[in-house]
Amino acid sequence: MRRRVLGAFAVLLVGGALRVALWRPFSVAGPLPDDGFVRVSGVVHVHTSLSDGGGTAAETIAAGKAAGLGFLALTDHNNLDAKPLEGYHDGLLVVVGTEISTTAGHIVGLDIPDPIYRFSGDATDALADVLGAGGVAFAAHPLNLRDDFRWTGWDLPGAWGMELINGDSQWREAGSWRLLSTAALYGLNSRYALLKSLTPPGADLARWDALLATRNVAGIAGADAHSRLPLTRRTSVRFPAYAATFTLAQDHVLLDRPLSGNAEADVAAVAAALGRGRSYIGLDALAPAAGFSFVAEDSGRRATMGDTTRDGPGLRLRAGGQLPSSAQVVLLKDGQPFAQGTAGVDHTSGGPGVYRVEVRIPGWPVPWVVSNPIYIFTEPEAEARRQRAQWPARRPAPAALAAFDPLGESTLAAEHDPSSVVDAAVLAPHEGPDGRPASRLFFRLGTPTRDHPYVSAALVSRKARDLQGRTGLVMAVKSDRAYRLWLQVRDENPASADDGTEWWFASIRTSPEWTRVAIPFDRLRSVNPKTDGRLDLNKVRMVVFVLDQGAVKPGTEGRIWLADLGLY
Repeated sequence: MRRRVLGAFAVLLVGGALRVALWRPFSVAGPLPDDGFVRVSGVVHVHTSLSDGGGTAAETIAAGKAAGLGFLALTDHNNLDAKPLEGYHDGLLVVVGTEISTTAGHIVGLDIPDPIYRFSGDATDALADVLGAGGVAFAAHPLNLRDDFRWTGWDLPGAWGMELINGDSQWREAGSWRLLSTAALYGLNSRYALLKSLTPPGADLARWDALLATRNVAGIAGADAHSRLPLTRRTSVRFPAYAATFTLAQDHVLLDRPLSGNAEADVAAVAAALGRGRSYIGLDALAPAAGFSFVAEDSGRRATMGDTTRDGPGLRLRAGGQLPSSAQVVLLKDGQPFAQGTAGVDHTSGGPGVYRVEVRIPGWPVPWVVSNPIYIFTEPEAEARRQRAQWPARRPAPAALAAFDPLGESTLAAEHDPSSVVDAAVLAPHEGPDGRPASRLFFRLGTPTRDHPYVSAALVSRKARDLQGRTGLVMAVKSDRAYRLWLQVRDENPASADDGTEWWFASIRTSPEWTRVAIPFDRLRSVNPKTDGRLDLNKVRMVVFVLDQGAVKPGTEGRIWLADLGLY
């Protein structure tokens, strides 16, 4: 009996293994899209050894070429160190962005230059840096199970999008048993194993629909590829391979014309299409998705995903293209099913609303295709949605109600670590706005070493102050190029290891033009593990304007001026 049971079990095991090994993606059939748009397929949100990825940037790019991608977006944590590699590599367009860690979660930024300064960690600052530089931004793994990864900045301004499918979130939601199953099946058929690890993105889609009710929001798939699975604090394995991850899910971008071969222009075109929502997500490991199409058209006009068009009696919504024979095409209006079909959908408009498509294959819980919406609204409605996505205009800084220091005096002095250099002459009598006095920081930031890991250059006021009744600091600031400068207000906290003071800080972005800036005290935050939870304005012991390796890159040399420093 034991032999029979074991034999039967072996037959089932071998049969299951053969079934997995022989499984292949569904084939597609149907007409090629004739909607007039050029499709370029790629992967966004990839980490290399320049942050916490398992492979070098060169290895990652090679994997992208092996996977047949049209573009690959490298997004290492809080840096754009791979920027020199941006451009074409044997036909593969490499886009270099970054994943920024912030107080509200993580932000993927694309099509931005590599700044000399560091990102501040504040979510509003990060969005301002990315969008202000002409780039596009997406909330990464927004509903992640890990608290510090989960996005909480749903009310933040700007035209940022969100990841609807994210590799890290998928792994965390899969659970231990499913991950063990994936690891066991991976050697037999990596595509099948990774597909079986996926969980339905229902909560992410519902959150997306809620945002779409107010403004246009681009949705993308984020691979969050690391090719590195930690086993202990010091050991890890290269799993899953970059190439396997790149074939799982892709972002299919729609362009008005083919890529030009000019790397700078093509990077901008791909990023702009992603930021606008001129794209759709395809689960390409399940079936090749490059032949999908979704348009709204009548006799005189055509719109596709990411576009806004007006309603009309002849306007029809058409979704289809090259699909698996069993695919169910569902057209949703404002997040609710509106029409569906097996070979596609061809339906008259149902009036103003947000229309998007999900294509599902029976037996698989994750949609094969998730489209970005087509927005059908009147011009006043469309303009209201555009206004809700605008970055708010800068408010004029309030007038100072009191000077920071007595007229003609300054308590600011230059301080620095031994490896950095600053000009000791701080007061510049005629270098402020309209020839008024200014304080200046002429600096060269040193390089951290094992013996001296902290480098800094600062203007420091060590005067004890009672700032009760004041709202914040106001000043004019100028620099030779863009920097981010830390403002620190240090108050008494006997429990703190930092000389009995707790450091409360915010970041100030400088530029080559004089800019009036107000920093309210309630914007300052502390990372002190022994924080007492409040900034005691009546016990301020120091006010510091500091550059360190968390503000600018080591070795940076430059000039910053502060003027009209006051309290409001």
